[in-house]
Amino acid sequence: MKRREMIQASILGGIGAAFPSLALAKTKRHLIYENHDPVKFCEDNLKVDGQKFRITGNGYKPFADIYRHIGLEAIKQDSKPMVFVKGRQVGFISMLTNLECYFAASGVFGTERLPIRVFHLFPSLPVATHFSKYKLARTMEAEVVQAQLDKSYPYNDSLGFKQFKNGNQIWTDSPGYYGDRMRGRTGDLIFFDEVQDINQEAVESAQKILTQANYGPKGQGVQLYFGTPKQKKSYFHKLWEDSSQHYFHLRCGKCNELFPLYRPDVNWEDIWLYGYTVKCTECSHKQDKRKAAEYGQWISWRPEEKYIGVHINQLYIPAFTKEVILQQKPQNNPMNTEMVYQNEVLGEFD
Repeated sequence: MKRREMIQASILGGIGAAFPSLALAKTKRHLIYENHDPVKFCEDNLKVDGQKFRITGNGYKPFADIYRHIGLEAIKQDSKPMVFVKGRQVGFISMLTNLECYFAASGVFGTERLPIRVFHLFPSLPVATHFSKYKLARTMEAEVVQAQLDKSYPYNDSLGFKQFKNGNQIWTDSPGYYGDRMRGRTGDLIFFDEVQDINQEAVESAQKILTQANYGPKGQGVQLYFGTPKQKKSYFHKLWEDSSQHYFHLRCGKCNELFPLYRPDVNWEDIWLYGYTVKCTECSHKQDKRKAAEYGQWISWRPEEKYIGVHINQLYIPAFTKEVILQQKPQNNPMNTEMVYQNEVLGEFD
């Protein structure tokens, strides 16, 4: 494949190779991406911390692939639940907030498709309240979201519940220790946020609200688990072990081969040389990791597992140089222990 053709294929269908269920027929890609693309909706309408949101053409392709998989594929009846093991401060809270606005206010759901009821569940009510009051409320200030918000009844825009004109809903809550708070509710999609701190019984009880879900597999709905790892042999660790364990691979600008930036069986410090410069493990070509990421793909270690697993850490943040990451090592930062470095920077269980 010529370089130009490869680039076009990556832009139009790179996610098809990223996750097995994302293979879209080439004749359908343009229509799907133009009308329903969650990345396009978010970039056209939303802001993050007062700045225009953008994750295309700037090294954020690993994140854009995730947006598209959740928005386009995870909602299908043949999809699998997803497990996200991540480092701290990698932008996932903004991702979930943006996706909630996409589901609720893009005009796709409740018109072309059935309305969708999204539950965003946290380990505790104070955490859920903080998210709703600050992060979600600020993102919802976007004109397109306000236009879709149903303001006919005062309680349609409360901290824990948002009702939209086409029947779409956003619930922000905690399942409690045993999941009792979820009884009597019905949803289509659950974001289990900071799932490493949610009791297994609460998770399994909350899943029951998806029994009559209109999206995802029948009787199961759309289940997405997000968390920063802690101990091995925990419930969260078991979910990860039962997953496909996708790691993002960069694409070399010279030999066109894919190579990992981070993976448990490679030494990332040998691949990432300095600054933004990485070295291809196939041909040793030196290049900018941000450009190499734009043509990269998610590659699975275990393609036929119960969950689709995604691992992402601070190494993939385009703004970070290698030196920024190294400065967080315990020997360079007395505020960080080895456990903190492994869990929160590299996204590894200890």
